[in-house]
Amino acid sequence: YTPARHQAVIALRCATSHRPANYVNDPLYRQEVQLLRPSTVIPSASTVGRDINRLYLEGSKNVKKYFSVSALFLLVF
Repeated sequence: YTPARHQAVIALRCATSHRPANYVNDPLYRQEVQLLRPSTVIPSASTVGRDINRLYLEGSKNVKKYFSVSALFLLVF
């Protein structure tokens, strides 16, 4: 466990499951996290929102790169 990895998992869960960033404010989610690991610090909703935005920005670079390579491939063949 690391705080950074936990933060990444939260952002990925919100992004892939169409959950809002303020999901981390849900009392039952907080209770579950504390039950499993009492010392865990849960990031704020604004931090999760920033992380989701970073995921989107980095992911969009890969999509752009993929399609530019695919377009080049089509031009060659």
